[in-house]
Amino acid sequence: MRILLKGLRHVDCYLDDILVHTPTWEQHLNVLSAVFKRLREANLTAKPSKCCIAKQRVEFLGHVVGKGKLEPQLDKVEKIKAAPRPQTKKQLRSFLGLTGYYRGFIPNYAAIASPLTDKTKNKEPNKLVWGDSQELAFTSLRNKLSSSPILHLPDLQNNLFLEQMHQI
Repeated sequence: MRILLKGLRHVDCYLDDILVHTPTWEQHLNVLSAVFKRLREANLTAKPSKCCIAKQRVEFLGHVVGKGKLEPQLDKVEKIKAAPRPQTKKQLRSFLGLTGYYRGFIPNYAAIASPLTDKTKNKEPNKLVWGDSQELAFTSLRNKLSSSPILHLPDLQNNLFLEQMHQI
């Protein structure tokens, strides 16, 4: 799919899922036409029952995409909020995998998760010894994802500025 759709702007794909995202309806129609043309030329089809066309918001790979925003899927956030405190390394790795998927929504994710990732090292016992720093990291990760984080896509019509931050 990546090779087939290479060079098309406003198109992302993952395995057999294709996401078309455009700023205007006219662009959307043009990009869809190009996608359908390439599918037809490759002798591929799109199953109509699995297609969502001209939606303002869609769920895609665990995210909700639309109206210039990217949000985690609500059911995934609920799963993180309801996650019990891990008792074993395997459970902890599972929790870190779930929260790590949404690391872009949590500023300083690695620093916050550090007390937890330290517990997954080989020298640590399989049954977790939980301390205050692990509890703080665990609740912090759950809370930060529970506060409906939203990433806004940049407005490329305006100037963008990069600011260098200095740590004190």
